[in-house]
Amino acid sequence: MSNHPLTIYLHIPKTGGTTLSHILRKQYESNKIYDHGYLKGEKKDFNQLLEEEKKNIKAVCGHFSYGVHRFFPQPSRYFTMLRDPVDRVISSYYFLKNFKGKGYELVKTMTLEQFVEKHPEAHNLQTFMLSGLSLERNIEKAKDHLRKFPVIGITERFNESVFLIKKEFNWQDIDYQRLNITKNRLLKQEISDTTIRLIERHNLLDIELYHLAQQLFNQKLNALSGAEQGQLKQYLRNFA
Repeated sequence: MSNHPLTIYLHIPKTGGTTLSHILRKQYESNKIYDHGYLKGEKKDFNQLLEEEKKNIKAVCGHFSYGVHRFFPQPSRYFTMLRDPVDRVISSYYFLKNFKGKGYELVKTMTLEQFVEKHPEAHNLQTFMLSGLSLERNIEKAKDHLRKFPVIGITERFNESVFLIKKEFNWQDIDYQRLNITKNRLLKQEISDTTIRLIERHNLLDIELYHLAQQLFNQKLNALSGAEQGQLKQYLRNFA
């Protein structure tokens, strides 16, 4: 992989990304991967890397917004995974409510409805992270950036997503076990219609972005050759 551009995995919380990050780490030597922190402080952290260190990095992954490629001298290629916005918000709420570490004490006292009304993670987070480093929720920027990604994944179609990413980046070992799955949560169909509509109202941009992601994903699938479609079917049999 030494001749490949920098691979940047923009990990949106609660989209199946922990599992995907595990798969990514199997493709590169550990000292060639830069695993970044959560949403804030991208410029400070990336600027702390020496230029020589940056040149040796082959992959970057973590919870950061689009635009981190600007901190690296080499060409780059992004990929990400998007999820149905309503389901992502529900999963995020229960994950943070049950989180064992510090930092989310307030969420532990909230109902789902209060979380949706008050917490930034429940407000178009996918659009926010794909808009760029300007801390805004700009749907047109997010769409433009997403269209430039060579491949994207859809959480609800995880196995097909992994296959497309493997094909695009010529990855080898993509065996996995699902990691960091939110437990003790209600499913979308168990949530009241009133709460679902509340989540939708706070995530109209993410819903629009998710529709585009589905279109791009299906275009990628439809572009597979006959032989590749056969390989995909064979791969999916492993999960039947």
